[in-house]
Amino acid sequence: MARPRFLAHAAAVTTLTAGLVTAVFTGTASACQCLPDGEGLKYLKADHVFVGLVLSERRDTVKDLYVYTALVSEEHKGDVPRRVEIATHYQGSACGLRLQPGTKYLVFAHGDSSDRRVETNQCSGTRLASGGPPTTTPSSGTWAVPTSTCATAAP
Repeated sequence: MARPRFLAHAAAVTTLTAGLVTAVFTGTASACQCLPDGEGLKYLKADHVFVGLVLSERRDTVKDLYVYTALVSEEHKGDVPRRVEIATHYQGSACGLRLQPGTKYLVFAHGDSSDRRVETNQCSGTRLASGGPPTTTPSSGTWAVPTSTCATAAP
């Protein structure tokens, strides 16, 4: 009688241990996930929106970035230098964006361009420039710029 009980306990401990080992050593899947914002909302959120021809690509292995040099031909929002660097994470799972030298993009970017560098990612809205100018107003019902402070906020 004691032997079957011992075997049942041993099986339970083994199962529990296997479950814990699996939980601890199994990595979580990671992928870039973007909010379903329309282009108008992405335009509002961006610091800079411009058309740029990507001239070159280099990999910054210290910061895990792709850095693209682009020649700006049109500015739709913000102020960027005529020649600007566009930085993005090199991993797609971290929402990095891969651009092709020799191709024109409509770039939705963030950051202070005074250092001649801006940042973009998969969620920013950057796309091929051949798709035309950016949509500058959000679709109805997606998002609104707040016009006043919250009525329930403490004075």
